[in-house]
Amino acid sequence: MIGLVYAGGKSSRFGKDKATYRVPGLPATNVQLAVEKLTPFCQQIVICANEINQAHIVKLVGQVPAVQIICDIPPYDCHGPLSAIIACTNQFSIVQDYLTLAVDYPYITKNSLAVLARTPNSYIATSQHNHYSLAHFSVSNEQVTTWVDNNDDWQLRSFITNKCVCHPLTYRSSNEFSNLNYREVDLNEK
Repeated sequence: MIGLVYAGGKSSRFGKDKATYRVPGLPATNVQLAVEKLTPFCQQIVICANEINQAHIVKLVGQVPAVQIICDIPPYDCHGPLSAIIACTNQFSIVQDYLTLAVDYPYITKNSLAVLARTPNSYIATSQHNHYSLAHFSVSNEQVTTWVDNNDDWQLRSFITNKCVCHPLTYRSSNEFSNLNYREVDLNEK
């Protein structure tokens, strides 16, 4: 299985790069946590960064075995997670299993990822939110690009549910599934 880490977002609402940010009280940056959590389930981990944070991510996890750091590829760049899926699948010539994790879920546990890894064609859902960036699906680069080219639909939700036919893996709402869209001010942060 290939781990795909979504790390290329602009983080505009958050105020700084979420991938390289270290949440106070956690032992590492968000991208380091994502790699550490995916490692037990994935033979290879592909991190889709952006041109601004790529060099910093290389310094943080570039020496980790089986980790590859890439950016979106034209003409499919700058369209969010589907751009990352296209760039990632472009590295492989056949259908692969992917376990995806966005860097803005630093509290997700290995236990929840283990269940997701064991449940093909699924994504994590709670009573409050569908977490389409926490998913397990199989796809090839040709299938993704054909989907985008034929549907002109860049919504991750549509791709995960309609193309990959993933079903919700339902959990109770908890802090584990909190998404870092806004950074709380930490008075100790400099």
